Amino acid sequence: MGDPTYTNFVDTEGKTAQAPDNLSSSSNIHINNINDAADFFFPPHVLDNPTACLQRAFLSPRNVFVDEFNDVMLDALPGDYESYFGSRAGTSRRT
Repeated sequence: MGDPTYTNFVDTEGKTAQAPDNLSSSSNIHINNINDAADFFFPPHVLDNPTACLQRAFLSPRNVFVDEFNDVMLDALPGDYESYFGSRAGTSRRT
C-alpha cells in the first residue's frame, strides 16, 4: 500500500525543506542495490497498476542513482519505450 503523505513530501522536496508533521518514519529501510529497490518499491502487482505506482515514491541521495533506477524500471515494463525531449533540450541558459 502506498503512503500518499510521504509521496507528496518526496514530490515537493526541493521546493520546501519542511517535512510534514505526520510523515511516517516507519518506511525508512536500507536496500543494497538498485534491483532490490525496484522489487521493493514496485513489485509486479504494483507495476501492473499505474494508479498504485503514483502512490509510491522514494528519495535517492544522488541523481545518478535515479537515472539508473529509471532504466531498471523501464526495462521491467512491458513493450517498448521512447524518450521525448523538450524544445529546449540541448540548450543552456544563464540568468
